Amino acid sequence: MVDLVQILIDTYNTPWLYMLLAFGYAVLVAIVLPIPIEIALLPPLLEQRWGYLTTVALAIAAGKTFGAWLIFILGLNVEGPVRKWSERWRAAAWVVVKAEKFVAKTGYAGLYLLLSIPLMSDTIPIYVYSLFNKEGRALERNMFLIANFLAALNRVAILGAAFFAGKNLFGL
Repeated sequence: MVDLVQILIDTYNTPWLYMLLAFGYAVLVAIVLPIPIEIALLPPLLEQRWGYLTTVALAIAAGKTFGAWLIFILGLNVEGPVRKWSERWRAAAWVVVKAEKFVAKTGYAGLYLLLSIPLMSDTIPIYVYSLFNKEGRALERNMFLIANFLAALNRVAILGAAFFAGKNLFGL
């Protein structure tokens, strides 16, 4: 983790490389890293390079969307075996039924809101909404991906607004 942060810092002044690493980092955050993506946003935010922050935000949103697409495909392929496996144990079946109801009830808005929360891990909500998307009917792929992309941009906007408000409030 520390090495990844150092690599990001070292490449910050090479924009094309920083964007590429931010994209890759966002894919990993979506798929396997249970850590927030905000680490990649700190350098341009602290230096108040708003144009750079915008391009980093787009790279991150694209990376998270690509990772979410991979997980969506995985969810479609693994959902059946998960449901079949869960039938063996009453508690597991209960969890699957409740998770499916949660995904169906909250839909795209729930996914969007969860992924918009700064400092929250994206991995868990993306997997939950992908794996418990009852037979791929609760959430359509393109809308799922749009919700991921827009939530990533919203998260950056919230973080930027909080930083700006805190800076002005505390006179930093």
